[in-house]
Amino acid sequence: MSVSNIIDRPRPAGETDLLDIDKYTNALVKYIESCQMPTTLAIQGEWGSGKTSLLNQIRYQLCENEDNPELNMDKPYYGVWVNTWQYSLMKSKDETLISIIKGLTTEILRIVNKKHQSKTHETLKKVGQLFGKIAAAGAKAAINTTGIDGESLVSGLLDNENNNESLLDFRNALSSAINQCLEEDRKANNNNRGFIFFIDDLDRIDPPVAVEILELIKNIFEVDNCIFVLAIDYEVVVKGLVPKFGPLTDKNEREFRSFFDRIIQLPFSMPVSNYNVSEFLLKALLEVGYLDEKTINEDVRESVSELALMSVGTNPRSLKRLINTLSLLNIIRTTEDNEGEHVQHETLINFGLVCTQIAYPKLYSFLIQEPDFPNWDEQTAKKFRLPEINESQQALLDGTNEFDEVWELVLFRKCSNDPYLSARVFQISQFFNYIKNIAIPKNV
Repeated sequence: MSVSNIIDRPRPAGETDLLDIDKYTNALVKYIESCQMPTTLAIQGEWGSGKTSLLNQIRYQLCENEDNPELNMDKPYYGVWVNTWQYSLMKSKDETLISIIKGLTTEILRIVNKKHQSKTHETLKKVGQLFGKIAAAGAKAAINTTGIDGESLVSGLLDNENNNESLLDFRNALSSAINQCLEEDRKANNNNRGFIFFIDDLDRIDPPVAVEILELIKNIFEVDNCIFVLAIDYEVVVKGLVPKFGPLTDKNEREFRSFFDRIIQLPFSMPVSNYNVSEFLLKALLEVGYLDEKTINEDVRESVSELALMSVGTNPRSLKRLINTLSLLNIIRTTEDNEGEHVQHETLINFGLVCTQIAYPKLYSFLIQEPDFPNWDEQTAKKFRLPEINESQQALLDGTNEFDEVWELVLFRKCSNDPYLSARVFQISQFFNYIKNIAIPKNV
């Protein structure tokens, strides 16, 4: 029995790799296993590109799992997961920062206490006491000022010399607790090398707050035997630094980059353009019943992949939206048509139209009004008051064979009205030509 939708959730640890990205995961795992500490990695990528899924796989391979203790002897790290978006819900900026410090501290203490309670009691007690002072100082700062930022929280949050010493003591106490835990592990012939902190969903919170969280990590938690793996994109950092440096320009770009480089030792960009979407798409389309085993052949496989790549792209979240839309339309179609029998090229044409709807909604609206796009002509352009092609655009067209038909020129003029479409006009033309070749095979 088919399901009606594909859930938009990160890939669970150990689940089958349908996008062919495990080679990147395994490389990162090997890098982490042999890197010197402390160090910080940034997993960069647009929203929905699979950053959380990658963090899940790294954690699964490297970190102890309390649900499967029999496997832990082979796992060299303790894992601490922090979802920053959850910590920021219904909280002010200042409350969010203190809450994240508390969350990280609490999880460290929980792990150390569970493994070596009797031998680390005094160290853990000191960490808890020092955190209480920092939390109190943070609350005081929130009351007395209009706001605090990451740097002031670290270097100026506490209002006198003794309290500043307490902040340094807190960092040192955390380091001692971690080191003492690892020392006890070694005595017990445990192979734990350190702690890995996974900081997720930084792109879901206000960028200035995300930047302040980076400051916290750098100045408080970056201690020996610790690795931070952050799901954050450089563009989020840029937006978060605007209040500090002003809008990004050629003159101050180095300041933005220097901030990022100071905190991040290894930036890794999600290899979205290299995702193998074919297997993912086909499996999902079978699950929702849009395709069935009888319709899967090499032509369908190739066409589905090409149409998706030229429109929706390889972002997993966008692909799931595409698949769920197709599922709904398929339910409507089979409700209206009891036979539910459709020839292959109709299925692919419908797939292409939904791709258009998801990726290029303005063109989809245009297509709904004028569906016979291979016969678009000058009358079509006049009807919709499309702009004429100017000299610079004509010079661009003269250097390519892509727009050699009348309908393609109308498409070019339609795209020229929109910056997003204009930047992708050659890809869009190829996409429409692909649909045309499906609808009107060359041998017909």
